Amino acid sequence: MKKIVKALSVIIAPFLFVCAFVSGCKKSKAVEMGSKSIMQDVDVPPTQTPAYEQYSRQAIAEYKAVADKHLDGDGEVDIENAEVIQAANKASAKLYAYACYNERSLDKYAWFNHQTAGTNLGGGTYANIIKQDYYLRVNESEEHCGYNYTYTCKFATEYSGAVSPFKGAFEEAKMAIITDTDTIYKFKGNTGNMQPGSYNEALGCNIFETDWKTQNNKWGVKGGYKDVMVKGDFIHPDDIEADIIKQAEDYSTDKNLNDYAPDRPWSTTIHGNINILAENVVKYSTIFEDPETGKYLIIMNIDTEVANKDEASLKMLRRTNEPSNDCKWKSGDNDPDDVNLQEDTGLRIIFSLWDNGLFYHYMISERWNGTIVIFDGTAESSIAVYYSYSGRDCDMTANLERLEEAKKLMGDAEAAICYKKEEIYV
Repeated sequence: MKKIVKALSVIIAPFLFVCAFVSGCKKSKAVEMGSKSIMQDVDVPPTQTPAYEQYSRQAIAEYKAVADKHLDGDGEVDIENAEVIQAANKASAKLYAYACYNERSLDKYAWFNHQTAGTNLGGGTYANIIKQDYYLRVNESEEHCGYNYTYTCKFATEYSGAVSPFKGAFEEAKMAIITDTDTIYKFKGNTGNMQPGSYNEALGCNIFETDWKTQNNKWGVKGGYKDVMVKGDFIHPDDIEADIIKQAEDYSTDKNLNDYAPDRPWSTTIHGNINILAENVVKYSTIFEDPETGKYLIIMNIDTEVANKDEASLKMLRRTNEPSNDCKWKSGDNDPDDVNLQEDTGLRIIFSLWDNGLFYHYMISERWNGTIVIFDGTAESSIAVYYSYSGRDCDMTANLERLEEAKKLMGDAEAAICYKKEEIYV
């Protein structure tokens, strides 16, 4: 186990960043977005019953039935045993797919991510990026309408060479609120004044701040979200891979993607741009159980040779890096002894689950090369995503109150006129 703990420390190290989480809003003419209060209950066990709970428990039981037969001298599971690896690979893929598909039918949930990415174009030309997303969703039900509050902030921390004139292509700040299931209010942020803000106790990091202004031509727009803000249909586990493939095709061909609806029907339910149920796509995985919390930690090394031949995975990867039509995952420079847990295949997924199969968090570390934005080069990315399901973290009240404040500033009837007279921030 000491050897495994040492390997884990190396694997997880890229995710233990000194946090600089971009989110929230700088106090300006209108209201603060209250970023200090988000994601306070990431360690609170969820009370919702996920759609795939029984299937997650079954996958764990099937793995344990094999793993318990192969114990080492310390009485622990021999994670290097071929049969254990095979059982772990099968169970891990299912657990990841079920956790992703659970989100389709939850009453409410929130997640927050931090992503660092570096693009090397050769010849001293590079760009390093930090990207943050926050997503709060309350699905439509008999008791209430559907609501969604989300924002994305991305900026280049370092850049040089040919990238410099195109720095703006690597930066953005956008926010939106969906109310009454089918009405959206959009905001655009100022990427030029993002700065470290207050410390967030729950996330253990500083929250970046910026200014947001309303987008008057995308203010109170109705239509197109009715099918987004309702719970998704249950997909039987036997049909999930087919659904991943279908969604990848729809996602890769639709040219009218909406920036503010991550769960839009033409997006993908699976996270990480990988068809996790493709045959032999998981090269090595291992499953650890925490008896105190009941959570499971799963590490998957993806076989990128297989992934690069899987059409669904490539379509999702390339659509994410649009207009790329050639990018592929790229493995690292491995020594002969770098096998199983230590091998750098170019795509590693680490995720942890509550005992009912819901995500506690997931982390993805990957490398790909090809066309990126408008350049050709190699990119490396690490992303960490944490979830919360509590009533406090999923309460839309404060966000809706701030929206009402913004409406008063905008003037619903004369939004365009108000916008021309002065910048309206929220």
